[in-house]
Amino acid sequence: AGAAQLKWPNDVVLPAGKLAGILIEVQGDVLGPSSAVIGVGVNVRADARVLAAVDQPVADLETAAGAVVDRSVLLAGLLRELAAVIAVFADRGFTPLRAEWQALHAHQDQPVQLLLPDGKILSGTARGVADDGALLLETASGITRHHSGEVSLRAAVAPSFERITVDGCM
Repeated sequence: AGAAQLKWPNDVVLPAGKLAGILIEVQGDVLGPSSAVIGVGVNVRADARVLAAVDQPVADLETAAGAVVDRSVLLAGLLRELAAVIAVFADRGFTPLRAEWQALHAHQDQPVQLLLPDGKILSGTARGVADDGALLLETASGITRHHSGEVSLRAAVAPSFERITVDGCM
């Protein structure tokens, strides 16, 4: 079935398509008390009706594993791993997690397009993530950093729309 990879900013993908998505909402002070709500959605069993309604390739855990998945066991494993990663992040930030993230990056060193919220498309080469988790995109103008969760990353294929390069993006 192929190994799971990460697609910036928040997807877990298999060769067959998107397996899971992760959303994090943080509230509070940058240097003070804060809280985070973490949502994880995993496609355990894909229903044909759902697949027909989704506008992108979708993978599911049971098809990938070739077996029925016990959702309680899956949840327990996810919570255990999430607790361990949160402990590392709370103590030292994203930096110690960066190398593992990049090793699993689906688009590392590949041509990509960033679809910006204003509809513009930024083309370049994905160079991984910075110590703070920002996407590093190499364009003709150099490496730019992208923080926004509103930015979508797609593999660069022959698009049917105009490509533009935006310099100096955050």
